Amino acid sequence: MISLRFLALLAVSALSGQAALAQDRGVIYAGGSVGDGAGGYGGGLISLPGNSLGHGLAVRAGVNGGTYRYRTTERIEATYIGAEAALVYQTSGSWGWANIGAGPRFTKTDLDPNDPGNKLQGSRWDVGVQTDGVLGDRLRLGWFGSWGIRNESYMAQLRLTQAVNRQSDTRLGLEATLQGDPTYKRGGLGAYISTAIGGGWTGQLSAGATEQKGRNARPYLSIGLSQVF
Repeated sequence: MISLRFLALLAVSALSGQAALAQDRGVIYAGGSVGDGAGGYGGGLISLPGNSLGHGLAVRAGVNGGTYRYRTTERIEATYIGAEAALVYQTSGSWGWANIGAGPRFTKTDLDPNDPGNKLQGSRWDVGVQTDGVLGDRLRLGWFGSWGIRNESYMAQLRLTQAVNRQSDTRLGLEATLQGDPTYKRGGLGAYISTAIGGGWTGQLSAGATEQKGRNARPYLSIGLSQVF
């Protein structure tokens, strides 16, 4: 499933449906996902003084939580909460925009039943490295990548979208995702739509299926909201 413990990270890619103006300072976001588990997230990014959205340095912070499951010799139910912060370098131009950042990440994971082979259970600190951005305008390729150095958790997402209505800033497309850690690996493919919904907010919706080794494909549905300020 696309959410799991990476919900807060995915939210930043909501910017791929919006164009940053020189006077914009940052973005806030929230959302959630259901499928083979469930979760929610919230957070934001704000440019440091003397910088603006898409240009120079910014700080990002977010929280997330939810449930997921995986199988060893038995099915393991996991519940997690997490928080992270990062220093982000932003760059943009007529080609698109890109961010790269790093910072501390905290997760607390409870497993039922206990899984002695899972080093991620309990409370853990990590250093997260992340990059996201887009190339193009009417036809746009967006990417998102995240790596947890200590926990060996990873996520990679590509999203190809086409602008279908400039007035409402509506985009349609496809997304592909690969994520995992030492306990599991999961891939997903789905359809994606984003559009302005008023009050400066943009809504995102994606739906598709994910597959984990040894399990049948499962459907997922994700929604998100973001606002540039």
